[in-house]
Amino acid sequence: MSESERGIRTELRRSSEEGHAGFGAGSGDTERYEYACPCGKGSVVEEHDNIPGFRQHDVNLYCASCRDEGWDFVPGRGVRGWRLEQRTGAPEA
Repeated sequence: MSESERGIRTELRRSSEEGHAGFGAGSGDTERYEYACPCGKGSVVEEHDNIPGFRQHDVNLYCASCRDEGWDFVPGRGVRGWRLEQRTGAPEA
């Protein structure tokens, strides 16, 4: 497996994009993508604030079961290119 294929991407459940007038530096938008987590009980949420002066991009795993099973983001990947992998020595999913 190549380094770019390391880990998994999960299924997109829903997405949204909302325009925003901005805070004096121009308008922009916010994007939100919700994916299934590996076990299906929680979610992976990817968010992008594309508003001048307030640009922020985050991805988070919201599932205690997956965290307990050792799932985490593959290091070194950008927010839009996230992938999950199970840490070595973690219990099998």
